[in-house]
Amino acid sequence: MGLKRLALLFLTAAITGWVGYYVGVMREPVATHMPRGATASLDYLASAKSFSEVEHARAALDALAVRYVENAQALITQEIMSRNASFGIPQSSPERPMLAAIKLLDEALPEFQGTAGELRLLQLLLYALKQERRYDRWLDVYLDALYRHPTHELVSSLAEEAIAISQAVGRQRELTTGLWYLAGIPVNFSAKSRIENSLIRVRANAQITGEANECHL
Repeated sequence: MGLKRLALLFLTAAITGWVGYYVGVMREPVATHMPRGATASLDYLASAKSFSEVEHARAALDALAVRYVENAQALITQEIMSRNASFGIPQSSPERPMLAAIKLLDEALPEFQGTAGELRLLQLLLYALKQERRYDRWLDVYLDALYRHPTHELVSSLAEEAIAISQAVGRQRELTTGLWYLAGIPVNFSAKSRIENSLIRVRANAQITGEANECHL
């Protein structure tokens, strides 16, 4: 019970600290200094105000994303600790914490589509889905991220894992099509070579198993 209480206190402090930081930044007044006698045009003031409002909205959205991530992490931690008999943590609800985390992230994601917070939530969702061995759903989420965020580090860093999962669920061709889409992007990005190396391995595996591959590097 002591370990559980300590873990929960730590997670609560982390959530409070992060949210407090972002709220503090969001509320911090902005000081402006102008030479005596200088005047600012209405267009400039309107533009500055609009920029400030956008920054405040972005900070609020980031703070909300952090709360979702921290809450989901707390649920995942609770699940992992409950699996270890030495902790002896009882279930407080009929729904398992890992499943509750997946549900929480699924419901939150539409609010953050197209923002940096979306990728934070996606990374945690992919982890939870893999823990639950929901491999088809994992691949669906990964492929969606691949086509909507093709150059993001998350996509390239999980490429090898995606290959293994696609083989396990019999969806190699679907994933290979997505990886070739990444390799064909006419812009060099940091992880493009990693994608190309993954494709070389996919093609080699296909040749070994006798599958025809119509794509070429």
